[in-house]
Amino acid sequence: MKYFLGIDAGGSKTEALILDERGNIVGFGRSGPGNYESVGIEKAKENWLLAIEQAKSGVEIENFEAACFGLAGADFPEDFEMLGQVVASLGITQNYSVENDTAIALKAGNPEFWGVLIVMGAGTNGYGRTRDGRNFRYYGEGYAFGDWGGGSSVVQEMLHMAFRSYDGRGEKTLLEDEVLSYFQYDNYDEFAKALYYNRIPRDKIIHMAPLLFELASKGDRVALNIAFRVCDEVVTMARAVIKRLELLDHEVPVVLAGSLFKGAPWMIEYISAKLHAYVPKAGVKLLTAKPVVGAALLAWESAGRDWKSLWPALERFD
Repeated sequence: MKYFLGIDAGGSKTEALILDERGNIVGFGRSGPGNYESVGIEKAKENWLLAIEQAKSGVEIENFEAACFGLAGADFPEDFEMLGQVVASLGITQNYSVENDTAIALKAGNPEFWGVLIVMGAGTNGYGRTRDGRNFRYYGEGYAFGDWGGGSSVVQEMLHMAFRSYDGRGEKTLLEDEVLSYFQYDNYDEFAKALYYNRIPRDKIIHMAPLLFELASKGDRVALNIAFRVCDEVVTMARAVIKRLELLDHEVPVVLAGSLFKGAPWMIEYISAKLHAYVPKAGVKLLTAKPVVGAALLAWESAGRDWKSLWPALERFD
């Protein structure tokens, strides 16, 4: 029996998906962070292997027919070279590929593997690919690199506006009270000290983002303006990639991925309507399959197999 492996390794988790030669799902595994930039290459590799072992589900698999590793941190040519060497050292297959994690997410969103992917998770990124393989990706490394959006940007805006509501420099907003309640502080003096001295875990801060959409649904104008800004940034990102890849006149798929899009379904309609003003034929959709599905499909195809036979079973794998 031949087996095919897909890996999605990001800053918060690593996921592995194994298929057999008939296209059946053998197993799915999940472990800790797999981005070498955040945890180091040895720990990242350890988590890749742990996810693979979980995905084996007790099946004896010594070698894979093919594997695709979708890796956060695979940004520059030297990253791909180094990570390729690390993957080769695992000894699990001679037929492997390394992709940035945005590429496998686009593959999961459109198995024809072209179009645009915009990510709004903890951070933000965008990737585009033409039918003939030309591609472009944002750096996705933060504000200094031109990026805005994702949970980190949203919570920064939420905190900014909450403090301004409290001290009188800004418009009154429900964020003023709800932010204190979320972090369980009674007043802004104590909260400000905790924030200043880094006493609040970063994960706790990032996970405040869904609160924005709760308040937006209550009609809070400040919260709504931040949510609208996220949508506008998605349109800007998608339009720029589409223009760069000369796809303005095409029925280009635009796939949206990331936790922020789950907070308010109306965002998808808003983004679609606004993008159509610039790219009338664009088709906006939410990513429904796990990105690791894209990695498994790329591994499958690298062995000369057609993804179409797999898609019905994998399309809704989440």
